[in-house]
Amino acid sequence: MTRLILSVASTVAVLLAAGCDRASPAANEAPKAMSGPELAQERDRCRDLGLKANDDAACKAVLQERRDRFLGKDKDPPR
Repeated sequence: MTRLILSVASTVAVLLAAGCDRASPAANEAPKAMSGPELAQERDRCRDLGLKANDDAACKAVLQERRDRFLGKDKDPPR
């Protein structure tokens, strides 16, 4: 019985781990070019990554873009 439980738990863990590395289609797009809903979807993907989001370059870019939009920063600084 213990072997069955361990086998099922191992299988579930492998399946969950395999699904965690999938990136959304918007992950290949620059955050500045994303619409509000696309940016929110990417933010949700990063939230679901948990601590792995700290090592994800796309998540860092999305976070910076959300900050910039919140603070009203222009895409191109005035010259």
